[in-house]
Amino acid sequence: MGKRKILITALMITVLAAAPLAQASAAVPYQSFNYDYWGNTVPSPAPYQPEECMDGSAEGKDGFSLPNDMSVAKNGDIYIADTGNNRIVVLDSSFSRKRIIRGFRYRGKEETFNQPGGIMVGADGTVHIADTENHRIVSLNPDGTLLRTFGVPPNNLTGKNFIFEPEKIGVDSAGRYYVVAKNVFQGLMSFDREGKFSGFFGTIKVQSSFADRFWKLIATKAQKSQMQLFIPTEFSNLDIGKSGFVYATDLDYSSKQTIRRINPRGMDVLVNYNPTKPVCGDLSYTSLGPYSGPTKFVDIKVREKGIYSALDATRGRIYTYDGEGNLLYIFGGIGTEVGTFKLPAAIEVWNDRIYVLDRNQGRITVFHPSKYGRLINTAVGLRYDGEESKAVQYWQEVLKLDPNYELAYDGIGKSLLAANKNREAMAYLKKGMDKRYYSVAFRRYRNEWMEAHGWIVAAAVLVIIIAAAAGKICRKVKRRKRFRDKG
Repeated sequence: MGKRKILITALMITVLAAAPLAQASAAVPYQSFNYDYWGNTVPSPAPYQPEECMDGSAEGKDGFSLPNDMSVAKNGDIYIADTGNNRIVVLDSSFSRKRIIRGFRYRGKEETFNQPGGIMVGADGTVHIADTENHRIVSLNPDGTLLRTFGVPPNNLTGKNFIFEPEKIGVDSAGRYYVVAKNVFQGLMSFDREGKFSGFFGTIKVQSSFADRFWKLIATKAQKSQMQLFIPTEFSNLDIGKSGFVYATDLDYSSKQTIRRINPRGMDVLVNYNPTKPVCGDLSYTSLGPYSGPTKFVDIKVREKGIYSALDATRGRIYTYDGEGNLLYIFGGIGTEVGTFKLPAAIEVWNDRIYVLDRNQGRITVFHPSKYGRLINTAVGLRYDGEESKAVQYWQEVLKLDPNYELAYDGIGKSLLAANKNREAMAYLKKGMDKRYYSVAFRRYRNEWMEAHGWIVAAAVLVIIIAAAAGKICRKVKRRKRFRDKG
């Protein structure tokens, strides 16, 4: 009986010890993971956890109908483009309904929206709406009165048969408009602050493969006419950072980069120091099944300290990167539980919370950072500010929660490198798979070692030279002695 009691006691201790882990894994309805240097998936703690959910479709006749976009104002008010109901719904930060904007007064008569697909609230409270099926952009003052409305008249750039159907909108601090429109492959549509069309911005060039170019070279005219044209691809959404750079997601799924950071000249200047991990969401995926295929980014949000998050509609995940192109963390998934989505459509950030709008379920889910996610955000922010040494303590805490997190090793290694602790830096940079900075640390350590032990090397070389010379002299003496003996 004594052995049996011991066995039962040990079993109870094991169950109690495992209980917190079971609760932690059950806290989120999705599996969190990241990719290592080689592109393999490695499990990780959940960086964000679902906090609350607002089901806008559960309010009967007055509920949401296929909402397609949202924007969070500085004070926390949430503006939803309730596309199916042809209106804009405004909620406060507690999800209480504040007002509904069904239209505006223009030239003495009431105008209404027709399937508004995009919305953006400026820092000054102005509301900008992509009124898709009315073929116009509408800007409202904070009190709901009309600021301006405009479309795109026929011109040489768009062609006389062009129909303007704006889907998403962004406005920078200077009042310039950037618009994603249907069937526009030339880039984002750019407008000045008065709504005058300026041209296309940030065109994506699709590159043909060697095989495509070869077959086009030898094909007949008839075959060439049937070949697929390599035309620029479409953008899917955009956001504008405080620096004025436009972050945009595109639909070029054959590309290894589906996020762009476009400067004022229209050039993509997205930084990615790790060529083994392109900024494209999932690095591996299945080709068959309901959730197969590459990541399809449908929205992007620029955050603080160079961080940005992109929303995937294929598998319902949020991918977050830093300003150097490092993938920080992944969370979310497809499903009906709180924290998962059927068809995610928009992502927003307010304070340290992440908001995700589900188009099919008509609900907004709010996520808050876990300890793991908060540590990463803080460390990345300090790194962005050049405070590598202050970030070390946070990276060390991250490694206690996730020993596989390569970026933490890299961050500690760079801090040690800045402190001229090159030998210790090499060990961390190796674990962080940072070849570039490991080479710097190795070169510095080699120079240090040579300065400290150069006399030993010089002495050893001198001894080798003397030994070689002595050996040569000995061999000559022996040969002469043999010749004398023979003579």
